Amino acid sequence: MVSVCSSVTLYGSYGTSEINWYTREKNTTGRDLAQNIQRHLAEYEGLKNLKKNESINRSHKTQEVKPRTRIYFDAAFDSRTFRSATCLVGWDLKGNLMVLKTVIHRNVPSPFAGEAYACLEGTKLGSSLRIQSVRLMGDSKTVIKKCQATSTDKSVIGAIIRDIQKKKADFQELIFQYIHRSENSYAHRLAKIALEKEEDTYLKGKELEGHAFASVGTWPKEPD
Repeated sequence: MVSVCSSVTLYGSYGTSEINWYTREKNTTGRDLAQNIQRHLAEYEGLKNLKKNESINRSHKTQEVKPRTRIYFDAAFDSRTFRSATCLVGWDLKGNLMVLKTVIHRNVPSPFAGEAYACLEGTKLGSSLRIQSVRLMGDSKTVIKKCQATSTDKSVIGAIIRDIQKKKADFQELIFQYIHRSENSYAHRLAKIALEKEEDTYLKGKELEGHAFASVGTWPKEPD
């Protein structure tokens, strides 16, 4: 047995933090001292790894909720036939046109109902594509505000709004954003064409190439 009085300093990987461990003067063996040092080193390394993993997890969560897809929606309404046409234009994170969809609705009571149906179709499209984070963008301020609200909507389009709210469970993040009509001109134009033709359309990927709907006008990379 030997009498040992020592000080061991453990430095962090960047030299900015340190742990001082003092063994008070006592009777101990060299083997005991070595085992104690190894134990404290292991605890310290474990603490560093834990903090590193927490940092990685926070970064990963931040990336997961970043909106990766924008879906622009608009509707055209025919007051004579009470039909409306939904148009959805989806852009990926790189600003590439990724999906185009038009849907004809019948027995639509008003233009506001047509816009609400268009927004609902947008949530359905995002869900079917299994996109976890979506920004739905439309030029109907009334519909956007109702979708953003957390209270129960009791208006004439309340049932449609409630269906939209239920779809939130399909996403990690679903954002409703109002935009000016000028920013939504492509979806608006295609909705009018779809209503005139009374045609449902669903195109994505290579199917977009050369199709009459996808080639209307000059498509930008992605509206700002």
